[in-house]
Amino acid sequence: MRSRNAIALTVALGGLAVGTAVVALPDTAEAHGAFTYPASRTYACFQDATNGSSGGALAPTNDACADALAEGGNYPFWNWFGNLISNSDGRHQEFVADGELCGPTDSFSSFNAVRADWPTTRLEPGTTVEFHHNAWAAHPGTFYTYVTEDGFDPATDALTWDSLELIDEVTDPPLRSGGVEGAEYYWDVDLPDKQGQHIIYVVWERSDSPEAFYNCSDVVFGDGTDPGPEPTDPPTEEPTDPDPEPTDPPTEEPTDPPQGEYCRAEYSVVNEWSTGFQAEVEVTAGESGVDGWMVDWVFANGQEVNNSWNASLVNHDAHIEATNSAHNGTLAPGESTSFGFTATHGGVNTAPAVDCQES
Repeated sequence: MRSRNAIALTVALGGLAVGTAVVALPDTAEAHGAFTYPASRTYACFQDATNGSSGGALAPTNDACADALAEGGNYPFWNWFGNLISNSDGRHQEFVADGELCGPTDSFSSFNAVRADWPTTRLEPGTTVEFHHNAWAAHPGTFYTYVTEDGFDPATDALTWDSLELIDEVTDPPLRSGGVEGAEYYWDVDLPDKQGQHIIYVVWERSDSPEAFYNCSDVVFGDGTDPGPEPTDPPTEEPTDPDPEPTDPPTEEPTDPPQGEYCRAEYSVVNEWSTGFQAEVEVTAGESGVDGWMVDWVFANGQEVNNSWNASLVNHDAHIEATNSAHNGTLAPGESTSFGFTATHGGVNTAPAVDCQES
């Protein structure tokens, strides 16, 4: 089983496998890191091309990734963490031209293609999400996080500097071991209230050298559907009821906290496809409230979690332990929070019994 928080990819299927020969890993001396969550375009395609195994032959099933391999070769796949310019020295717009932000050098230029079928990471708009950046080689520096402006269409619009809005800036975020691809930087990002498919663009500017790294992450905010037209204005004259029935005033129904329990958890599957699913677990505090919680369960059908949000998940074979994030660990009596994850399955997906306790 792969380690926790492996990236969940919404992969558009299609395109035949490209190549079957085992390819030797290129020299990675100048490669230092990229986003694993939300997945950078290069990392997402590498995962797609190796079926999440990080090894073997490159055989993308995603059409965009297959075309990138055919056009640019295997180097940017095996070197997914090396999308950099060694001497940009903070002059990013001078060194990176409009339309080339996702692949600012010849080695990665095939990842600049304007199309909407790159693998995506689904994000909940208006929430706080922990970003993960692989630290193949750790360096001090600042991460600048941008997102495409409202109205941006990845199917037709080239990514330009003017199409980006800065949403976050963090210098020297914390570093930890045990990420999906080894050591990783992690920090919380407040997501904007957007809908549909966008590109999150991050520049990692080193403070100890003129080098900088450039990452495009294709994301979908919300369920990706069109919210529809704005409601029309109400009529200027309200219709009158000649003999209206009296109505009781609305009453508030706060949730009754679980009696005699520290907390309670409810598990539900919110989306499922042929080889995977998305689940949500709601945690409700007991009558004394909670200050830190842990939910655990055992999968019966070999399911494997590969991405999570709003909780930290640890895999012990089929036994999964989820502990609260910093922002949702303290709950008042009856107050609820939720976390989610995506996982794979082999065709059978029995819902487990979950238990909630003090962390």
